[in-house]
Amino acid sequence: MIVAVARARKDAKALSHALNCETLSLGGVRSVKEVNPELLEKLRDKIVLFFAGKSEEKVAEEFLEVASEKAPIARIVKLSKKAVRNTRMEEVREKFEIEKAKIRLFFNFEDVFYFSSKNGLNVDLHPDYDAYFILSKEFAENMKEFFGVNFGEGNLIIRKLMNEEWIYSPELIAIVSKKIGEKCKLIEKFEREVSDIPIKKIAEKNRRFLETMEKISTAFLRKFREESIAVPFSGGKDSLTALILAKKVFKDVTAVYVKTNYEVPFTENYVEEVCQKLGVELKVVEANLRESDFSLESRSCTKVKMDALKKAVEDFSVLVVGDREAESRVRRLRGEVVQRIKTEVFPIKYWSGAMVQLYSILNGFKLHPLYYSGFYRLGCSNCPSMSEWEHFVLRKVIESN
Repeated sequence: MIVAVARARKDAKALSHALNCETLSLGGVRSVKEVNPELLEKLRDKIVLFFAGKSEEKVAEEFLEVASEKAPIARIVKLSKKAVRNTRMEEVREKFEIEKAKIRLFFNFEDVFYFSSKNGLNVDLHPDYDAYFILSKEFAENMKEFFGVNFGEGNLIIRKLMNEEWIYSPELIAIVSKKIGEKCKLIEKFEREVSDIPIKKIAEKNRRFLETMEKISTAFLRKFREESIAVPFSGGKDSLTALILAKKVFKDVTAVYVKTNYEVPFTENYVEEVCQKLGVELKVVEANLRESDFSLESRSCTKVKMDALKKAVEDFSVLVVGDREAESRVRRLRGEVVQRIKTEVFPIKYWSGAMVQLYSILNGFKLHPLYYSGFYRLGCSNCPSMSEWEHFVLRKVIESN
């Protein structure tokens, strides 16, 4: 889905050593007009990053104009040395990771609502930051009760390291900590006006960008059309988006739900309803967990679930998995395709949590009910990765039902 491009063959070779993605060379041409049209066609429906040394600014600008006709998400990555091959690998990798974060956090079009590097967020960038929305008034009210600050539906959350969250409405209104294993707290609040912005309005305003991301992801999935396809579906927002995308590409799709004895409320019914609406086959496999399996150190709970999944997908050749780069450094450093349980492909690897939320809504799906109460991610009810905030929300949901 991402292709790194350099002008000269030696530069492209240097990129191939530094980056875990497809690389292309323009063949050493001095003008984009000299580039073979068939080479440019290889950029269609991909995210294109042109790595340019200091001496290549003109050809970089020419390239961006031409590439944008094939790939609407195309950017120039400027390096400090004269040529790419003279640049330290560490610099190439660092700028590659930051450029992907820019796409994820500040969508790529000027007319989007909320996401633009020109919108005054003034957020520093890090490859492991994510973004998501306060999806409902209930979510906002829960935040107010817990942190003592007014929030609104549609407020944007930039999720930084160690679960530090910066909340915008659209100006920065508060910084909170939801660090696992510690008391969650308000770090700072700002006396600014708080607005409600209906989440459906935000989704509609970002439709063009999200349709572009869909086009890139489905073009990637079409490479596997001859395979038998399963989608691990937990009921979470990311696996929902992976399932929607898979259904748009493949005729036959099976959703595999690993059901544990520690499910959070609503999950089983939600999974069934989504699969029925999409018209996909649902395969349910049980994973029985013990209290002793829940540990941040051993992660044996994950192993039990993965073992159950492995047995359930024996008859499939490809798994369409909803892993995203912003979830962890490990997932960021994986390729777009890996061999583990089966061939695993990651069509939303470069998406943010915010993109996933809006895309599901645009496709007519409500997210799992816990997202509307305040959850960022779903897990087991006894998950050691749950923060004090999530325990607070879960108790409220259980008490009200």
